[in-house]
Amino acid sequence: MRLAGPLALAAALAAPAAGAAGRTHGVPCLRPTRAGTQVQGDVRVCPGRYRIADPSEHGVLIAAGSGTRIDLSGVTLESGDSLPERYVGVGVASRGVDAVTILGGTVRGYRFGIRLEGGRDHRLSGIDVSGSRRQLLRSTETRADSADRLDLTGLDASDRYGAGVLLRGTVSAAVTGVIAHAAQNGIGLVDATGSYVSGNDLSANSGWAVHLFRSSHNTILRNDASRTGRCPAPADCGAAAILLREGSDSNTIAENDLTASAMGVLVTGQRPLTRPSVGNLVYRNDASLAGLVAFAARATLALSFIENRADSTGVGFELIGLHGGRIRSNTIIGARRGGVLVSHGGDTSIEDNVVLGGSVGIAISADGGSGTAGRGFRIDDNLLNGVGKGIVLRGITETRVRGNVFDGVSDGLVVDGAGHATEVSGNVFVKATGWFIDAPDLAAGGNYWATSDAQSAAGRVHGRISVLPWKPASAAGY
Repeated sequence: MRLAGPLALAAALAAPAAGAAGRTHGVPCLRPTRAGTQVQGDVRVCPGRYRIADPSEHGVLIAAGSGTRIDLSGVTLESGDSLPERYVGVGVASRGVDAVTILGGTVRGYRFGIRLEGGRDHRLSGIDVSGSRRQLLRSTETRADSADRLDLTGLDASDRYGAGVLLRGTVSAAVTGVIAHAAQNGIGLVDATGSYVSGNDLSANSGWAVHLFRSSHNTILRNDASRTGRCPAPADCGAAAILLREGSDSNTIAENDLTASAMGVLVTGQRPLTRPSVGNLVYRNDASLAGLVAFAARATLALSFIENRADSTGVGFELIGLHGGRIRSNTIIGARRGGVLVSHGGDTSIEDNVVLGGSVGIAISADGGSGTAGRGFRIDDNLLNGVGKGIVLRGITETRVRGNVFDGVSDGLVVDGAGHATEVSGNVFVKATGWFIDAPDLAAGGNYWATSDAQSAAGRVHGRISVLPWKPASAAGY
């Protein structure tokens, strides 16, 4: 172990005392006494509890050289502050050095438990950074307070809110086996690239379990980010289990537990942000029991939601201004307001999803006074069962509806005048208590109908709708 900076001279003068008090099982160890302790090399902190404030926010322990390895096993490092909304300081920090490793221990009561700035190949493992800074919540279980609304757009929000772990400007960092709950934010990535964040317990926070800002090519895998909530539904105070914003591109969000959160995943590029997030993959996550929305996208591009689950949520997928998206092979059961709700955007495919129960299966609209129609949607091979309305298109052009199954719906396909040229083919209309199709004018030949003949099918549609050529549902296996 080597000491640098302000402790170097003191350590040399007090070597006998430090050596006698600073050994555990024959291994030299360090007993920090004040903030700003710079260390490098192979460092073991003596097991025990250390209460050290860091009002300057430079860090209690500072990794001052590349390759520093800090072992905190059996250590509790805490600020001593008593009000979480006033926590300041950093437990362990580094700036501009590479390959910092931090293992084990508990760090709590700071704005940031661990903050690493710059450098590459850092490794964090097995650390409990629960109880970092969090804002005082004014909302109750029955009443939301607008003062609890989080800032989704400002860069300084990451600094103001704090987190268990913050990686800023890092490359190829790995965070595994970390515990960060009972606070506001779990892990924050700012200008971070190539991070691997996996197997962490980030549950029961009030802001964002994982937050990405201008961070790309990161993998967020198999974390517990459940029970991330802030205000009682239906109020939206900006909490999300996983949040991506401002040019966070080409990230993989996979196999995470996002259950019972206000929102599961939120990808946003809304103003005043300047860059949408492009090319992200959200794969096999479970955001069931979301109070508001399981998966949400706002003003973003080329976003794929594949094989995710959203049971008993407010909305399964809420997509506002998404262009070039893909919503494929997801399961949505019992979404109260709707399975897939889309407004504006376009050139997006919604395919091979299962939507069971709820007021509407898939609804796409260009409402809101923008003056432009949405276009280029492909709605293929979805199963819609037990929903109020199956598929609803409002103000949408150049759209395809193909191969979907409408079973146990009130109305199957509802299209307004803007969608008179919608391609409607290969769909199976099995059971509807209302209309199979409700549209002013639509060509609907080449579909499969659970009727005895074409004339009977024509009696189950509303508007000037052609059902020829008619095919029986039995020909499609129904």
